[in-house]
Amino acid sequence: MLVTDVQFDVKGTLLPIDHGYYLFTELARLLPWFPDEPLGGIHAIPGADTGHGELILNRRTKLTIRVASVRVPELLQLSGQTIVIGGNKLEIGPGKIRPLSRHTPLFAHCVATGSEDELDFTNDIIRLLDEMKIDSRFICGKRQAIRTQDGVVSGFSLMLHGLPVEHSFLVQQQGLGKYRKIGCGIFIPHKSITALT
Repeated sequence: MLVTDVQFDVKGTLLPIDHGYYLFTELARLLPWFPDEPLGGIHAIPGADTGHGELILNRRTKLTIRVASVRVPELLQLSGQTIVIGGNKLEIGPGKIRPLSRHTPLFAHCVATGSEDELDFTNDIIRLLDEMKIDSRFICGKRQAIRTQDGVVSGFSLMLHGLPVEHSFLVQQQGLGKYRKIGCGIFIPHKSITALT
């Protein structure tokens, strides 16, 4: 497969909820090739919301990075490294390859197109799917603010459903919208189309 996920064990306690940009800058420091990797993307790290702008991590927490398959050996060099995000240390453990899934629907925690308004965002998604010749219905979720190299921008969670398998793979490989390297526009399988976060 052209693109794959690599999932690393991590040890840490807390992270900022909006950690994508900080995570990218730390990983770019360790992987100088990553900023220029066109198929590279970093999944948001999951955790429990403390209610104070931070996430609590547990021992099952993973760091997942999507890259061109040919880059996997270089990416695995992250194992054993330590990064600091918002003053919190994160120790990166062993990595395992996790091939992209055949299952749909697909969910992205956040997609950013440059539009602040939900209607404009919806029109952007229609245009992007048409440009990629992707046959899909979609559900737009809640608006959120994301720190980027361009300042704070708006994004929305997004569910794609009714995709043929080949279109599912294409969306997972290429993503949608901007800021893929800070966690936006990266799609993963989702069990249901009934709820978005």
